[in-house]
Amino acid sequence: MTQNIDNLSPQQLLERLAEETRAASQRVYQLDHATPLNEITLVGGCRLRLKREDTSTVHSYKWRGAFNKIAALHESGFRGDLVAASAGNHAQGVALAAKKLKLKATIFMPVSTPKVKQQAVKNFGGDLVEIRLHGDKFDEAAVAAQTFAQHSNGQVIAPYDDLLVIAGQSTIGVEIVNDLTSAPTHVFLPIGGGGMAAGVASVLKSAFPEARLIGVEAQQQNSMGTSILAGQPTTLPAVDRFCDGTAVARPGQINFRVCQSLLDEFVSVDNDQVCQAIQYLWNELRIIVEPSAALGVAAARQADLSSSDSALTVLSGSNVDFMTLPQIAKRGRDDIPEERYFCFEIGEKPGQLIGVLDNFFSKMNIIDFQYGKVADKCAFPVIGFEVPKSAHQQFEEFLHDPTIPPYKEVTGAASVAFRVIPFRVDLLNHPFFAVIGFPNRPGALRDFMRGASQHANVCYMNFIDSGQEQGQALMGFETDSPGQLRQFKQWLVESQTRFEEIPMETIKHLSQSVGSTSDFAADFVRRK
Repeated sequence: MTQNIDNLSPQQLLERLAEETRAASQRVYQLDHATPLNEITLVGGCRLRLKREDTSTVHSYKWRGAFNKIAALHESGFRGDLVAASAGNHAQGVALAAKKLKLKATIFMPVSTPKVKQQAVKNFGGDLVEIRLHGDKFDEAAVAAQTFAQHSNGQVIAPYDDLLVIAGQSTIGVEIVNDLTSAPTHVFLPIGGGGMAAGVASVLKSAFPEARLIGVEAQQQNSMGTSILAGQPTTLPAVDRFCDGTAVARPGQINFRVCQSLLDEFVSVDNDQVCQAIQYLWNELRIIVEPSAALGVAAARQADLSSSDSALTVLSGSNVDFMTLPQIAKRGRDDIPEERYFCFEIGEKPGQLIGVLDNFFSKMNIIDFQYGKVADKCAFPVIGFEVPKSAHQQFEEFLHDPTIPPYKEVTGAASVAFRVIPFRVDLLNHPFFAVIGFPNRPGALRDFMRGASQHANVCYMNFIDSGQEQGQALMGFETDSPGQLRQFKQWLVESQTRFEEIPMETIKHLSQSVGSTSDFAADFVRRK
């Protein structure tokens, strides 16, 4: 929606935006309240102010632009249906505004949109909002929304490329100016489509002309920075979706023009830095924001700022997908570990497996263990390790140790990633399979295997570190006789091991057919 501004000069566009911002400041607080401005101190002593848009009713800033646009339409006499496309925050803002002004809204969302986000939209909009799931990506949902609006005479509420939407986001900047007692030296503005960055920049550049305004994008999402270099809005061929709130392949036309005029610099941060910023905010303030909201904090932490500087950023929202929290926690460590997988060749005999673990891997953090018996004389366990960046050189030296068993690195191998564990049930003597529980502490699984090896031979292992307080593994054991098997089960009980036996009929369905599994496993190994 160009709104007759295509022919305006950059200065005229900013004047028009300032005019609409003043009008927006009179509208948006009918719907929600101003958000607070918190402060933390970075490692170098720089004060970093945080505009807490995550504290709004919809837990993001999107309500501002959506309501300003819809309220302006309402003031002009519009009583028709609203149409929007969104996978999250914008949809919630439209739904809340529709309910406030008693307008019907049809919101198109990708089929892959999590149920929790769909339910949030319904909760905010009630019976006035209809959700239609269409396509696998936002772009497909957006096309469907445009087509529907054309046939229904509905009014499309754009997520960012609309002057009134941008003006609504500008009220963030107005509140910042009202709350600050001193000018910031650096302002880090997260960018997706550019609506919030353009709006806030238009206010702050006028109020604090000496401040350096920095647009922050996630790597592989830098559509605005790419467009600025190209001199025109440019579409990225592919977009990483980890920071889903800013996963935009092409910036808005209006947003591009404003950002081109006002922002002094564009920087990118990677997903690991974003996760570290999320963890940093949790440590400092006990808050959790969505990945897109942490872009500014990530950039500020990477910048060369000192105690003489004063920085500002916007925490744009906290609608984080709960299922991503374990991944964020893992990638948020300061010394981010690399996961590497190796297939080793060792002798197939009782106690050999635990012996190798004790002799070669006792000081390493094993996160994955995949093994099945495929031959009478050789075993081919796949072991996954966490290797911190600080230990890379030490780990490489270990791999060149001539005393370790023959191995081949299988990091990224499909059979490893999808846990295809070959084993031959026909080779097992008096087998017993069970899910074994143990405390998830370093060495606990080894301690169990060391005790078990006194009574039985491990013939199958399927273990992955879940990060939970209690760990578990699907394990198989074999013994020389039924009597020895009974003794092993008695040892399990006496050692207070948590276990759940798995019937052998079930296990047989997982077994490879008789024949070539030894060769299949051996193909992994590079003999020395």
